[in-house]
Amino acid sequence: MLVAPSSVPSAPLLPQAASRVSRAEAVVPSGLLDALARVPDPRNPRGVRFRLATLLAVGVCALTSAGHNSLTAVAEWVRRCDQDVLARLGCPFDPFTGRFKAPGERTLRDVFARLDPALLTAAGFARLTTLRPRPVCPTAPDGTVEREQRRAQRETDPPQPRRTAFAVDGKCLRGAVRANGSRVFVLSAVRHHDALTAALREIGAKTNEIPEFAPLLDTLDDQDLTGSVVTVDALHAQTSHARYLVKDRNAHYLLSVKNNQPTLASQLTNLPWNQAPVLNRSRDRGHGRDEVREVKVVSVDGLLFPHARQVVRIHRKRRRINTSKWRTETVYAVTDLAAHQATPAEIAAWARGHWIIENTVHWTKDVTFAEDASQIRRHRTPAVMSALRDLARATLHRSGWANIASGRRAHTHPAATLTLHGIP
Repeated sequence: MLVAPSSVPSAPLLPQAASRVSRAEAVVPSGLLDALARVPDPRNPRGVRFRLATLLAVGVCALTSAGHNSLTAVAEWVRRCDQDVLARLGCPFDPFTGRFKAPGERTLRDVFARLDPALLTAAGFARLTTLRPRPVCPTAPDGTVEREQRRAQRETDPPQPRRTAFAVDGKCLRGAVRANGSRVFVLSAVRHHDALTAALREIGAKTNEIPEFAPLLDTLDDQDLTGSVVTVDALHAQTSHARYLVKDRNAHYLLSVKNNQPTLASQLTNLPWNQAPVLNRSRDRGHGRDEVREVKVVSVDGLLFPHARQVVRIHRKRRRINTSKWRTETVYAVTDLAAHQATPAEIAAWARGHWIIENTVHWTKDVTFAEDASQIRRHRTPAVMSALRDLARATLHRSGWANIASGRRAHTHPAATLTLHGIP
């Protein structure tokens, strides 16, 4: 006969989204349930049957398993779980039936609709940063790779920048529509070197990405952001953003500049680029394309942009491997880092690494988790589901899975999924 589990004490709650707390001040949990127990519960404690950590763990574990992309599929996944799995998830025990109870779809919908996705992402990021990443290999999900392959990879990989970088970009959840007919957008901050989503925030119906930039980064503590580089696209080339990063957060920026800032773009274009040498050149072949990138960097003083110290010009040439016609593109960026603080190779790495948020995070959620096809619409549920997908994706990637779809297929058994997420 199954025995009801003992009660689990609640862990301390996360701070509000606008507060900044050093991670050293709190004990970071190692298991998924312990981490999710730090998310504040928006429900009235009276009449609560399922712990919030249990409901969130159900969502993460179900989304880790292949074929469970919707909230209805999540409810079906937990309904098919055996009693041992429900006990590990912390589901309540019914003494009258002698069985553990699984949450229904309505329970999941009601809770997810009221939850703050920013606090959920912060709790997941705190746990994922404590996990030791395994070497990523597409043919070896356990992380093993031949010694010769490792040596060759180290020899071909460019040197890593000295500073941590975060890419900030927005995403439209195309299948989700609010009651007034407007689209649902989320703004995310992703760490370059390991594609971990450090912060996620839903954009309100009557605003856009620009005023949400500072509140998004306010969820990152100073230990993570101080001294790091934040890369953004041309939409966020705002003077207020530059001042916020440098003055308020002691961080640095690398901002792309286009014609949405015509005065600044004209200044950058008219710099004496013909006299500047090419300081970094790289060439890549892959995905049926051949690409050549040339980077020029000049130091500036008196530019019409706060704290600007260097301007970057990146000239790209692309062609299909089977053709001889090249397509060219020239982009400009500005940074507050001086020449002794950032080399051209580091700037080029940050500029290219910014696209990990599109090519790895957003692409995986759209293609592998079918996020754009999801038509969940109730209140905060679309953004919460997006945060849960991030947790499932990042955990698989952290465990050594380069192909997330393959990793999901390998975790169709609930017991294996719970072991992956550290649920004993």
